[in-house]
Amino acid sequence: MNTEANPPLEPPFARVSEDDISLVVETFYSRAREDEVLGPVFMRNVEDWPAHFERLKAFWSSVLNLTGRYDGMPMRVHAGIGELTAAHFDRWLALFAETLADTVDPRAAQEFLIRARNMADAHKRFLFR
Repeated sequence: MNTEANPPLEPPFARVSEDDISLVVETFYSRAREDEVLGPVFMRNVEDWPAHFERLKAFWSSVLNLTGRYDGMPMRVHAGIGELTAAHFDRWLALFAETLADTVDPRAAQEFLIRARNMADAHKRFLFR
């Protein structure tokens, strides 16, 4: 395939830049590690932070921009963390919203937040039904 004749397609619904995704992921999870509620859970369950950041960036790229970079099963992963409660997801969402307000423009923040709320709600329904 000739790449000049067939340049890579942009994601069909690209709403948030990859740079913004990286900034949000790195800022949020740096804060989450220090958080009283979330930090202990993350520190017990994540061994390789650089790899975790890359996986999360791929996840958000897939969710926001339909890039297909993520191929995991987050519900199953979170189901394997027995100490999680609904309060963890509530705190995750609150800290995530704070991070968005501090890092990206309101349009990008809104795109993230819509999906983050849906994810938190879906996880709580799945894990705590």
